[in-house]
Amino acid sequence: MDRWKPGGRGQSELRVKAIAGHAATALERSGLLPLLEALDRDTTRVRVLAYHRIDDPENEPDLDPGLISATPAEFDAQLAALERACHFVSLDDLLAAHRGERALPPRSVLLTFDDGYADFARNAWPILSARRLPAVLFVPTGFPGEETAGFWWDRLYAAIRRTESERLELPEGGAIDLARPGAARRAYRAHVSFAKSLPHDAAMAWLEERIATWADVPSLHRVLDWDALRKLAGEGLAVCAHGRQHALCTRLGPDALAADLRDSLARVEAELGPAAAPRVMAYPASGSDARVREAVRAAGFELAFGGRGGVERLPLGEPFEVKRIFVNRHAPALVRAWMRPGISRLARSVLDGRDRMRAGA
Repeated sequence: MDRWKPGGRGQSELRVKAIAGHAATALERSGLLPLLEALDRDTTRVRVLAYHRIDDPENEPDLDPGLISATPAEFDAQLAALERACHFVSLDDLLAAHRGERALPPRSVLLTFDDGYADFARNAWPILSARRLPAVLFVPTGFPGEETAGFWWDRLYAAIRRTESERLELPEGGAIDLARPGAARRAYRAHVSFAKSLPHDAAMAWLEERIATWADVPSLHRVLDWDALRKLAGEGLAVCAHGRQHALCTRLGPDALAADLRDSLARVEAELGPAAAPRVMAYPASGSDARVREAVRAAGFELAFGGRGGVERLPLGEPFEVKRIFVNRHAPALVRAWMRPGISRLARSVLDGRDRMRAGA
């Protein structure tokens, strides 16, 4: 039995996504969506799309498929839909617009990718290059070229997938029967949520102890090395910091946070050269607050992309919490519809409801 097959609330999430995709497709076919796009001449708005992995789930069964934003075929279809409706801009374009040095075209879109997985070079970049589209890749700088075990969330997923245990203890008490539909995903989410509530070092130690008791998990290091990143940067990709160890910034003390931010920026500049290293970052796992934003400013960054969803407006009101729209296996028409500010606000309310539903899982 596939213990990761969605069940219960997981099925509900899939239904919500399917309904939203069908609604967006109907809006597109009716002609209303193209009309709204044609009427939009506002040059003060910019849409920042956030992706993680671009791959087919079966290619890396030990990695959490929840981080797959699109398969290569889905990604190509999304870009084709957006090319008909939007203008793609680069990070340099956004920085210049933020500084007041130039205006952006209406319906501007910036493509961003988090974590630096190798599938970006294998699957996403060839599609972007063929379409001559700019993009930004945020990389946790302590991973390229290092002998790490991989990202903790992938190791957690693989341990639950590989374990021979029939029941797992939950972080806050009780246990869950892995034979029940959706139980593995619920166990995974409970562990992720609890880990994110702990100080970073304590969370990593706790997770490794649990993983070791469940299964023998091989190295899942899948981050591009610096040679590959330099090659991509030379071909026009903007490579930026994503912290050093992909720690939640809100779970680092002041000294550790300052060091993580400082070291991540310095490493990108050392590996790529200061001219090819924009002073821009994305918060790992979208973790930020007022303390973190001030630390980012003090570390010398000019912009930071946060976890708030929606369409951003220029000039940027909060340059250290730039809004993004997170893509997660969405139909091309739905991605296109999210470019509309009103629809984006509606989507945020749906996602907020989904997150509340997950929190109760």
